[in-house]
Amino acid sequence: MRNLELFSTASIDHLLWSSGEQATLLSSPALSILTDFDHSQPMVIDVDTSIPNTVDIMEKTHTYMRLVVDKNNNFIGIISKKELLHRRLIKRGTQLGCNFTELTVQDLMVPRDKLLALDYQQMKTAVVSDVVRVLQEKGLHHMLVIDQDKHHIRGLISANDVARKLNIRIDIHQPPSFQHIFKVSSHIA
Repeated sequence: MRNLELFSTASIDHLLWSSGEQATLLSSPALSILTDFDHSQPMVIDVDTSIPNTVDIMEKTHTYMRLVVDKNNNFIGIISKKELLHRRLIKRGTQLGCNFTELTVQDLMVPRDKLLALDYQQMKTAVVSDVVRVLQEKGLHHMLVIDQDKHHIRGLISANDVARKLNIRIDIHQPPSFQHIFKVSSHIA
């Protein structure tokens, strides 16, 4: 075993910004904007998690959306901050005859049979503008990518990540939608 020495960061005030990542353009391959679960872990939440805990988890991790899994880690839907809006919590609690603090992810999630996704094989031949154009019509913040051949969720496209990669300024109080990205990028191009 090797002993490693620790050093003070008191005099270090600069971050190294990677120059290795190529700038993403609207003409870049669509796979360049994919968070590929073959290379990074999906952000998930258990279906039985209470809504107060869900809100807390999403705020602490700065996430807008989580994939919902059951006790066997099977994908069953998504939950986003959109479903966690206070008025929706009150309405759903009233419908179920309980206080919204008693709700779980199960009560508010969008089930997988209500979701649409892009196909990984299509993504291989598409460019960023193709994806943004399709998704802007829906005003979405996230889009799942499926691998139909292997029958699984392959990854996720996040409007926030796309805006960052395209170097488009976004309003930090409101997560960007693909509609916003399309509007801004069409003025740039």
